[in-house]
Amino acid sequence: MKSKKMRIMMVLLMTAFLMPASWAQSTVTKEAKKQAKAFKKEGWTVNKGDKTLEEQVADFLYYTNHTGYIVESATQKSKTYHSGLTSASARANGAIVRRMNTLIASVTTVSQTNLQGGDGETESKVALEGRIKSLSLETLKSVFPVLVMSRELPDGTCEVQVHQAIAIPEELKGSGD
Repeated sequence: MKSKKMRIMMVLLMTAFLMPASWAQSTVTKEAKKQAKAFKKEGWTVNKGDKTLEEQVADFLYYTNHTGYIVESATQKSKTYHSGLTSASARANGAIVRRMNTLIASVTTVSQTNLQGGDGETESKVALEGRIKSLSLETLKSVFPVLVMSRELPDGTCEVQVHQAIAIPEELKGSGD
């Protein structure tokens, strides 16, 4: 009997720890349902096994309206879904890198002692560009898909639309983005 109570207690404790993670998921709002319905009318679908279109649109709206994230999108037409997905993801990542570069540059200051002109100024610009590239590429590892949908076009090709998000690093928050 004691063993049964212990198992029940363990299940309750595990549930208590796992529930907040599921509650953190964004809820499907009327706006998300409305946009998902419009996408469906245009022929957009999501892969089986993925979140529903409504849930993905709700996530997209959440991350787009949250100031702590950068969200970028790309659409690609291709003969196959996978090549379209790869290309669209790469294009969305490129857009994220460009936004991150701008954000990093806006909060990075160049030391006044290096701005004496001549070679010193050039060295400072090169160092700054190197730092921006390094930070952007390192941060890019944290990109995650928010909304991925596709549709078949009349000519037999596949169109894939990808919306990717990335959390803005703490050291870059509050920089005016």
